[in-house]
Amino acid sequence: MANTITFIGCGIVSLLLLMSILLAGPHLLLPGIFMIVTVLVGGLCVYIANGMIQRRTEIMKDQED
Repeated sequence: MANTITFIGCGIVSLLLLMSILLAGPHLLLPGIFMIVTVLVGGLCVYIANGMIQRRTEIMKDQED
């Protein structure tokens, strides 16, 4: 569930940043691209961290049995 929320959130924020670039003009192109990349890299980090936490939970359940 967290991965779905992460993907949707990253998509929405990226679209908002892209719209702000289009509306404000080309002088925001470089900072806007950096912000979009930062959002996408942050989403990737959350995705990886969530996978690690889920895997750790599975390992801990296996050890308890």
